[in-house]
Parts: sequence; structure tokens; C-alpha cells
Amino acid sequence: MTSRRNLLKTIGVAGTAGLGAAAFSGTAAAKPTVDWEVADSSNYTAANRGAAEIDWVIIHTVQGSASGAVSWFQNPDADVSAHYTVSESGYKYQSVSDINIAWHAGDWDYNQYSVGIEHGGYVSGTYEDAQYRASAKLASWLCDQYGVPKQHPTSVPSDAANPANGGIIGHEQVPASSHTDPGSNWDWDYYIDLVNSY
Repeated sequence: MTSRRNLLKTIGVAGTAGLGAAAFSGTAAAKPTVDWEVADSSNYTAANRGAAEIDWVIIHTVQGSASGAVSWFQNPDADVSAHYTVSESGYKYQSVSDINIAWHAGDWDYNQYSVGIEHGGYVSGTYEDAQYRASAKLASWLCDQYGVPKQHPTSVPSDAANPANGGIIGHEQVPASSHTDPGSNWDWDYYIDLVNSY
């Protein structure tokens, strides 16, 4: 029997095309509310991605404020962006449409096959429960929309497009990454439990 994930990947279903994963489950979960603060077009690559091209959700930490990150994505000289940013209070911004390729992973292969969620704060700090919950609800919705497994793999392949893989990973896990976010203070067990509860 074909799994729901493989079915979605095969036919390329995406919520942005008007038919999300929810259409197969009989439920139509609404996208969590976001504040659109569009990144400058010089900071991402226009594309037309759907479920067939999205296998990963990558978790980041800004090393500053959420609003500062969103503002930086709007600077034409930034050369960086993420699809979403979640503040410590749980307020959510969207800067790049899911169908487009944000420049967040530091690895072009992973940029092409992922959605990035930034989090206000610092790797050396702690994360607020409201932030975990808002991010997990968003990640859960993304996983449902694009057929991404609601799991945190401990190792990832160098080939981001490998259909046998997928899940929610930290920026530090992206191959050849020099980043350490979200860091050891990020509670992966709690976060993945939350993702699976929505």
C-alpha cells in the first residue's frame, strides 16, 4: 500500500495549489495566522515548489530578535531569508512564500528541498513555551501540507532530495553547516511531541 507521504510526493500536491494534504485525510486544518513581511526579492529564489519538492523543515535561531531578522530579510544586501520567523512570544511572520526557495540552510540542495523557520533568541539562551507551541503548530501544518514526516532524524543525507528521508532538523544538522543553531538548549523531544499533537 502506498503511504500518504509517497502519494503526496508522487502527485506533487501542495496547499499552495489549492489542494493540501488535508484533502486526503478528510480534515482541512487552517494555516496558522502569520504576519506577512515580505523579504526583498534579491534574498530568495522564485520557484514553483509543492509537496514533491519539500522534504525538510529546518529550525533556526536568529541570534537576535525576530523582528530584527524579518527586517534584515527586507534589506536587498542581506543575501539571506527564511520562510517564517517565530518570536519568543509566539508571534509568527512569513517572509517568503512556501513555493519559493529561501536562502537559509547554507547548502543549496537543502534550500531547494526545505522550508526554514527562524526563532527569535540566542543559542546560548532558553526558548519560551509560547515560542515552542507556535512554531510546532506551524511545523505540524507544514508537515501535513507537504507530506514531511513529523520526526527529528539524528542524521541526514548529503542528498536532500532522497525520498527515503525527510523530517524536521536543526540548522546544525545541514551537511557542511558551520552553524550551531538551534543548539543544545532546544528541547527536541518536547518540540516533536508538540508537532505530533497538532
